[in-house]
Amino acid sequence: MPQAACNAVGPVHALALFSLPTTLPLAAVRSRRLSVAQQIALLLVGHLLLWTWVGWSSRSNFDTPGDMVEAYAWAQGWQWGYYKHPPLSAWVVGLWFQLVPESHLGYSLLAALNSAVGLAGLALLAREFLPARWVLLAIAVASLAPGVTTLAMRFNANAILISTWPWAIALFVRLMQHGRTRDAVGCGVACALAVLGKYYSGVMLMSLLVTALWLPAWRARLWSASVVLAVLSFAACMTPHLIWLLAQTHGPLQYAQAAAGQGSSRDSVMRALTFALAQCVFPLLAFLALRLALQGPARHGAFWQAVTAPLRPRGEATWLLAMLPILATMAATVLTGARTASVWGLAIAAGLALLAVGRARDAGAELCLSRLWRTLGVVWLAVAVLSPTWWTARAVLQEPTVSEPREELAQAISEAWEQQFGGDIAWVSGTRVLAASVAFYAPEHPLYWSLWNTAVETPWADGGAVTRDGGVIVCEPADQDCQTLAEALTVDRRVLSVAKSARGFDFDARQYVVYWMAPLVQVAQASP
Repeated sequence: MPQAACNAVGPVHALALFSLPTTLPLAAVRSRRLSVAQQIALLLVGHLLLWTWVGWSSRSNFDTPGDMVEAYAWAQGWQWGYYKHPPLSAWVVGLWFQLVPESHLGYSLLAALNSAVGLAGLALLAREFLPARWVLLAIAVASLAPGVTTLAMRFNANAILISTWPWAIALFVRLMQHGRTRDAVGCGVACALAVLGKYYSGVMLMSLLVTALWLPAWRARLWSASVVLAVLSFAACMTPHLIWLLAQTHGPLQYAQAAAGQGSSRDSVMRALTFALAQCVFPLLAFLALRLALQGPARHGAFWQAVTAPLRPRGEATWLLAMLPILATMAATVLTGARTASVWGLAIAAGLALLAVGRARDAGAELCLSRLWRTLGVVWLAVAVLSPTWWTARAVLQEPTVSEPREELAQAISEAWEQQFGGDIAWVSGTRVLAASVAFYAPEHPLYWSLWNTAVETPWADGGAVTRDGGVIVCEPADQDCQTLAEALTVDRRVLSVAKSARGFDFDARQYVVYWMAPLVQVAQASP
């Protein structure tokens, strides 16, 4: 394709194919020549709309383990930390649902927005190393990686790193490159937010420090007043959480220690290798966009350089920033026996995309943006069409993410409570994922309290208030511990049979054990 044709910006090709239940801005559709900055904005908007649609159309429930409703339940009690994780993911969920109604669509929008914010951070980072047109390619490649797409739809303490890491790295690089006050403050705040998302962000901070020590110009910058300001900003943001953390006897540190691996050193080595392999394999399909966007005589060699970049170390910032988090995670896994999961590294995809694009450019390839946009358009259309098809396939198989009636259970419990007691449910507990689902889906959004260890898991829940206001305890039939604890509080035990009907499918009914704790005013009125 002639270079002039490639320079004729082509987002219109993607928009002509991109079909979602949302209308894109007419100005963007009509414009056949957009600046690179406008194209980046258009890509971010398209990503946001597409993955909101995917999150909504591909499932009837959130993740089966219940991380998303757990974050919502934690957000009901604003804390400086929670018994399993630091607080950022719960804070974000709590603030979000102050603005947006609780729904599948609202949560899908949050998950997609989280990944779009991360891509915007990557744009800021890539500008420090690449010309504008290549920045667009880096964002496009990252936007197709599983860590920023399918895996990002499960919003939890891993997914929150997708948005925080790129901004922390970008502002750190800007601080090292320019030493400006605004970058110093921004770097300190962004790094603190990353740690408040998950303590695993410590490997990112370590990688930043090692990179700065490795590069002579950055090493000299470490002793500047701007870096001191960044450290002070970080400390100011972290201090309230650290005070809370040190006061806990059953907090995230103890939870992490209990979750540490007890296997052999061989098991740790295998987990470390699996983690590294997963991070390098996850983006491979996304590199299809990179390959199709390259042109010129050097394109084949440039693509090979891009794909093999992780295995070709150089003393350059992009390689260090992309690979040191992987190497640090491997080392920590072997040394501590941590049960490292591949999904911890969702945020690593951004750095790998930047590294690959930078290597392709250094190898002398040319870039065709119109072909890139056509590739994005085909991928977006395929994903948009396949998403509801994927729901249908799982519906045929009666998979829980589609067939389990969590929303219907919440509605049934709410209606039964209103008929008997004439008001809203105040509190809900029981099997964690069910109770948190009732808190999210029930119209009155009752407060969640932990049946197992109230003081540790839900310290905002007042036992006296629970007794006074009453509530429900909902247990899985197989959860005997839940039922035993519930029967120590109330004898009003019922079995609810609930079924889901959605998109033309009538799923099998499921049974749940529900215990009713009547409000004290109702108990007093019923007494002779």
